Amino acid sequence: MVGLIALVVASLGRSTLRRRSVGEQLARAAATVEDLEAGTLPHVCAKTGEAADGNATIEFTSTPSWTWILLLFGIFPFLIARYFSRVRVVGLVPMSDAALRRARVFMWASRGLVLFGVLVLAIGVATDPTVMLAGLGTLVAALLFMLLGWPFVWPTGQVSGEWVWLSFVDKRFAKELDRWYGDPGRSP
Repeated sequence: MVGLIALVVASLGRSTLRRRSVGEQLARAAATVEDLEAGTLPHVCAKTGEAADGNATIEFTSTPSWTWILLLFGIFPFLIARYFSRVRVVGLVPMSDAALRRARVFMWASRGLVLFGVLVLAIGVATDPTVMLAGLGTLVAALLFMLLGWPFVWPTGQVSGEWVWLSFVDKRFAKELDRWYGDPGRSP
């Protein structure tokens, strides 16, 4: 497990995060659903701001805020309403090879932590409650690793009508999108 964490840290250390602070690097930008789905965004990496070598398929979702009130009636009405009222957009986001490599390492590390947690949990169920708690702790750590690390590896976004507001993107990518949609012929 220590080796897995060292691999992730080493991979992230080679990224552009080392050259600039996170606050200087991250921005918000808007793209049309049509351009995201078609993969016709400018060829600038959304995470590094460098030339993009390919696209990553990312699902963006939004759920109406009124669904939270359904928690008063139980978890199942809430989950059912959120599932059926969710808006999904699957988009092709430009990414550099370095960003895609970092994302692959992150995904494999996440899967490895979850698998290790499940394995320790299963061993704990069969042997000792203390080992079982260690497995549960590892699963919680894996979940936190995924939740906290996701925005630094993948762009996130919220669907709003015909636009997707992308968060945790590089400022150069955001500027390029502003220039892209600044053309009067392209803006809605």
